[in-house]
Amino acid sequence: MKFKVVVITLASVLALLALVAWVFPYLQEEKIVSENLKFPTLKDIFNEESVQYANIDNIIAQAQDTTAKPILQKRADYYQEGDENIMPLEFLGGDETVLYPFFSRLEQATDHKVRILHYGDSQIEGDRMSSYIRQRLQQKFSGQGQGELPLFSRSNIAEVSYEYSDNWAFKSILNTHEDKNFHRFGLMMTCCKPKTEALAWIKLKFLKAKSDFCLYYSNPEQVSHIRIYSKENLIIDQELEQSEEIKKLNISYGVKLKELKIELEGRAELYSLDNSINHGVYVDNISLRGSSGWGMNRNDRAMFSSMAESLDVGLVIMQFGVNAIPQEEDKVLKSYEFFRREYSKQLAFLRQVMPNSQIIVISSSDRSRRKGNEYETNPNVPLLIEAQRQAAKDNGCIFWDLFTAMGGENSMPAWVQREQPLANTDYIHFNARGANYVAEMFFKALDLEYRKYKSNKQ
Repeated sequence: MKFKVVVITLASVLALLALVAWVFPYLQEEKIVSENLKFPTLKDIFNEESVQYANIDNIIAQAQDTTAKPILQKRADYYQEGDENIMPLEFLGGDETVLYPFFSRLEQATDHKVRILHYGDSQIEGDRMSSYIRQRLQQKFSGQGQGELPLFSRSNIAEVSYEYSDNWAFKSILNTHEDKNFHRFGLMMTCCKPKTEALAWIKLKFLKAKSDFCLYYSNPEQVSHIRIYSKENLIIDQELEQSEEIKKLNISYGVKLKELKIELEGRAELYSLDNSINHGVYVDNISLRGSSGWGMNRNDRAMFSSMAESLDVGLVIMQFGVNAIPQEEDKVLKSYEFFRREYSKQLAFLRQVMPNSQIIVISSSDRSRRKGNEYETNPNVPLLIEAQRQAAKDNGCIFWDLFTAMGGENSMPAWVQREQPLANTDYIHFNARGANYVAEMFFKALDLEYRKYKSNKQ
């Protein structure tokens, strides 16, 4: 009798679950049940097809030799074997020599600064990828320091923590709706400006002691007064003349500092703090969390161009995309023409304000959606990447296909589910270790072109 009750109970539960699985898609379609709530459908349960994840063992092996932690090892030479396994840069305009002027500048980095701006979304937040590329290039061509540090950012900034007084208005291309008449964001796409003439202060604490600072600011409205401290020691106490032009204020104390406090009375605009010596290669990490790279063209063109010239920008890396994919996993857009048009506007703007700089567009990485108990490439990803490639081509930019480099279709699960994971369980973002591997692959693509340049030069 008990056995019969167990069988009936089990059959009833299974029948109830089957009924829920059958009606669940209709409940979501009618918005009776939230789209964020997940339950396997009958198709998921009885579908024998399994998602085939990409095999990335060879990809990881090729990048592994130079991703040693905690620091990269100094090497007499860099990886040169197996060039056929490197995902190359795509010169969409047909001219494979467009990077030669930049490479020529790299070779003079022992006497001059060479600046690279690395723009991206949360995929590069916290100096991921940028720090690795910076260290690789500094080892090869010289340099010392983190480069440009924003004085305000929605993203986490590596090795720096911030404290602010209440009297600040924080401007960003990500929230221009709050002040549609403001366009002076600078290269970092953000600006700190006091709300009133009263005292406003920013305190920066560095994980590692730093030296060789330079503050970038402008002061378009009135004479302002600035004081800068290292802990309790006053370093700078001076007036800032009224000027709309970008100005530089060198901050020197003779020793490395772990803390800086900037006090400002007036209405000056503060953009960034440059941490670099007077020569070498610098890769500025400019993470715009949640952005698709849009809105850069809202910048004041003359000011942006002046700041880029002052920093001597030689190369721009644009790495966006994952935020252009709908959050609803079942939503597939018919076309990404809207993205191509808007992204093209940003690339055209950068071309105009930095005519002597080359631009490399890095494609979106793989992004997964759930399929039953497995994960597959979101169908929007290939459409997005083709729109990015076309926007790059339309504006004479170089293209690097990160999606294919990391393994292509259904590769993100292989990065997430390794014994030592290389990406987070959101199946979107690389973790710190995975970002190093991706950065190494990009560096090898750039270094491959540099070796071609050297060969042609000889």
